[in-house]
Amino acid sequence: MYYMGFTHTEAMSLPIWQRTWFIERVIKEMKDAHGESRAAHANDAQTRALMGKSRTAVPAKLRRFT
Repeated sequence: MYYMGFTHTEAMSLPIWQRTWFIERVIKEMKDAHGESRAAHANDAQTRALMGKSRTAVPAKLRRFT
């Protein structure tokens, strides 16, 4: 199995301090990525409505010309 650049045997052959550092680094990256996804949620229609920032015009992609 190949995950995050390491095979199982390569990961098990690393010294303990390197494995610990790598796990902490992955956790930090996942938390940072989760924080960015929260910022993306701020562009949700319900969130904008709660903040009083509703759109006044329909976006160009959603306009229908009939």
